[in-house]
This record gives sequence, C-alpha cells and structure tokens, in this order.
Amino acid sequence: MNINTKKLDDPLKELTLPNFSRLGINHHSPTSSTYPDGIFLYRYIYCDQKKRRLFEGNANMAAGVAVNDALQWHYSDNIWKHNPLTKKLQPQKNEKLTQDVAIQKALDKFCEYNPVNDKDRDKFEKYKETIPLTIRQGFLACDKLGAATAKRITAEDSINHTDNRLQLPLVGRTDLHFEDFNETSQGVSASASEAAPFLSVLKCIEIKTVWSRPLKIRKDGSRGFSHAKLPSTPLVNHLRQLSFYTTSFVSPPPESSPCKPYLIYLSADGFEIFSQDNCADLEPANIKNYYNQLVTKGIRRERLLTRYSHLNDKDAIIENLIADTDPQFEHPFYWSIGHEFVKEAKELWRNIKR
Repeated sequence: MNINTKKLDDPLKELTLPNFSRLGINHHSPTSSTYPDGIFLYRYIYCDQKKRRLFEGNANMAAGVAVNDALQWHYSDNIWKHNPLTKKLQPQKNEKLTQDVAIQKALDKFCEYNPVNDKDRDKFEKYKETIPLTIRQGFLACDKLGAATAKRITAEDSINHTDNRLQLPLVGRTDLHFEDFNETSQGVSASASEAAPFLSVLKCIEIKTVWSRPLKIRKDGSRGFSHAKLPSTPLVNHLRQLSFYTTSFVSPPPESSPCKPYLIYLSADGFEIFSQDNCADLEPANIKNYYNQLVTKGIRRERLLTRYSHLNDKDAIIENLIADTDPQFEHPFYWSIGHEFVKEAKELWRNIKR
C-alpha cells in the first residue's frame, strides 16, 4: 500500500475530482466520517458553508473549544490559522501566554457564546465555573507528557493525507503535536543525541473534554448537574480520529521520527491520559486497524456519492441520495443543529418520491 502525506497551503481549497464536483465535496475528514450518512448529506451536500454557520451550537462544544484554545495559547510555538491577506491556512507564530492569562482569555471568549435555550443557558452558567478548573487539569496533563519543555510545539496543523484506496484526500487539523527529545535521549550522550536528532519522539495529542450534564429542575427552580465522569476506555470515534493524525505523520526513514499517539480526557476534577503504555487500542497494530476503519468508511461514502454521478442535475442527485439514506432523526446529538433546520431536513426526506 502506497500512502503518503502532502502539506498544502490550504487543503480545503483543493480542486474537487470530477465525480464529486457537482456535490461540492473535495475531501474526507475524521470528524465528518463519524456522521451517519443522512446528517452528512444534509450538512455538507444540501447545505452550503454559509448555511452551516447558522446551525445552533451548544455550551458543551463552546466550552471544549475554550479549553483547547487556552492550552494552545499557553504551549504552542505556532498555530495554524487562516491568513486574511493570503486567504490561506498557514502557521503563525504564537506569543505564549501564561496559564492565568490563557485561562482568562479563554473564559472571555466562552462568555461571547449565546445559549440557544434555557437548558443550554443553565449549562453555560455552570461551565463558566468549571472551565478554569478543566483548563488547569489540561495543564497538568500536558506537562506530564513533556509539553512544558518540548520543541516545536504546533497547534491546529492542517494535514492533508493521501491514500490510494480513496479518490479524495483525508484532511484534518491536530490539537497539539511536538517533539520530545528527552524520552529517547535518556542514557544517550549529548553529542550522540545532537548527531541523531531522529531519535526524538513526535508526540501527537488529541484533547477531549467531559462536562457535567444537566438534571431535572429542582423544586426551588434551580437545576442540578451530574458529576462529569472520565471514561475508563477511549471512545471508538476518538481512536479513529487519532489514528488519522498518527498515520499521517509517518513517512519513510531516516527523515521520520516515531510518532506516539496520546488521547487526553479532561474534566474539572481530573484527567485521564491514554497511550501505548496503558491502552492496547493505541498500540501500532491497533492504530493501523482504526485507520483502516476510517478509510473503509471513506470508500463506502465515495461509492454512495458516485452512485448517481451520471446525472447532470445536482438536485436530482441529492434527491436520489436522500431516497437511499436513513436520516436517523432519533439521534440526539448529530441533529442538534436547530429546530428550523431539523424541520427542513424532515420535509426533505418526507417529500422524496419512492
């Protein structure tokens, strides 16, 4: 199997292949691959980017972004961002913030979020209290992995990965990755370490947050919250996502250094780090299996999207794809995009001629 990785100025602006040009699809992503086909079709084919930006968010997502931002602002040497002048994604030097300043900046950004309903507002108020605590746990976890002394720490790195089993590339953005020279250089002289920099370990870190869930309204009108419980094992979708980043950093020796995956879960009360040392799912053979699962999902989706590529009318293609797809409206998470959009989607499936 011939797999290679190509870095682009802006992977998302790559030209689409002919089979997918009518549908506006130019890549796969670890995130969109987790969506059932129905929500994928509605989000990425029926709706354009402008419309997707109108989808409702939720306090959980906004809080997770705030935590990730704070960690990146504190540790990163470079953060990939969209340059308004060049209109491209490119690494920009990050002036590292102290922990306290990073926490306050992240909290200020979170406070700009507008809750979508009363329940979401209760979560918003609760998370304002727990975000600083969760970020503190993130600092402890990242320091434990050597981020405080690591070299070349990069955040939001835009990765374009080509697999010859797929027509379209896989594109994603990392949370954090950095080179740790301390791990492999233990017991090696300084001169030997300098002469063989490839002995360093590239650590790829994926960060997930866990938040307390709202309970029923109490008699006094207040709302209780459950305890945010860290997972005892990694979630499959997170393993597949991390497998993409780990695999995409592998290139032929001697230029490459080993890439070790780390999956961090954070809550206000603690953290859990999953690695090859304590989690069999992250061992190389299993990482390969999860990556192959990701590719298999991409192959199946490409087959779906090319089923009606012989048609010249985009609306006709979409109508046929919807007719072939189960929307799974009962899913509480993937369709949490706003009542008006869910209503529109239900009408689409309801009106399909069979």
